[in-house]
Amino acid sequence: MATSLNTLVGNSSSGNRIVVGTGESAWIWSPEGWDLTHPVDPHSSPAGYGVNLDCELVNIKIDPVKTALVIIDMQNIGLNKALDPESVPVMYEAQDAIMRYAIPAARKLGLQIIWLNWGLTENDLANVLPAEVRAFAFRGKSEKSDFGFGERRGNPNDPKNFIKIDERPNLKNLPGAELGVVTLADGRRIDAGRAMMRGTWNTALHGPLASAYEEGKKGPRPDVWIHKNRNSGLWRQNSELVEYLRSQRIRTLLFSGVNTDQCVGSTLHAAYNQGFDTIFLKDGCATDSPPAAKATYEFNCANGEWGFLTSCKALAKAAGLKY
Repeated sequence: MATSLNTLVGNSSSGNRIVVGTGESAWIWSPEGWDLTHPVDPHSSPAGYGVNLDCELVNIKIDPVKTALVIIDMQNIGLNKALDPESVPVMYEAQDAIMRYAIPAARKLGLQIIWLNWGLTENDLANVLPAEVRAFAFRGKSEKSDFGFGERRGNPNDPKNFIKIDERPNLKNLPGAELGVVTLADGRRIDAGRAMMRGTWNTALHGPLASAYEEGKKGPRPDVWIHKNRNSGLWRQNSELVEYLRSQRIRTLLFSGVNTDQCVGSTLHAAYNQGFDTIFLKDGCATDSPPAAKATYEFNCANGEWGFLTSCKALAKAAGLKY
């Protein structure tokens, strides 16, 4: 029988369990790690059900029925070379880890796979935030990925030492702008459509991920595609993603995709604050920002501030697959 928070049962043996939280939202701690299976009665004897997942610092147990693999923004607009995106090699390494390990493991374990992607409507376009317009269409030019912040001399808080760049509009990157016809690697020419709009080639999944999604729609637990109109797919309480997760009683989210410190991170933060279990797949996430940006997420997920830290390979191990 488990006890309430801060009360240990018996001595410090492996049988000790602590219930943290209430009802079906509770977690259960034991010396073996954290149980995130969310039983109806967390104080009942452990049933032994669930999948053990290796994580950095402490391991967890998850319930596949209540767990989703969330793959964020792996779209042509950010990854297809025909559009000359600001992509970097680690993004394609993350794509490979998702394809080789995360998706096969999720399929075998019976996890829900959610493809969370940019996909604007005309109404979204009419209400786009100025901050997002700046991020997409007013990119500053610099030869350094960190704009030189890491090499600055003098007091960084003194305005006279502030770094300046040539930040000017690039209207072809505006959300809704016509991207025109592009030439693919195989020589085919295709209309890329309007930037970030639903149903266009530029918002389609990149490369082999598109086939993985199509195949996943035919499975016993079909893959789901959910559009978002902000960096975070959970920025409001009644977003499409929130409503789907609540309707399916999904509580545990495994995060992958790009960019770590932007769309992936903001969705993870929102999920954490809304009470979902947040698990960061470090080899399945990538960013074109300096390495410290991703390291921040890895550190804070590992130490419990934002959830847990694991990998696509660890998920494959949990599913009994080669990794």
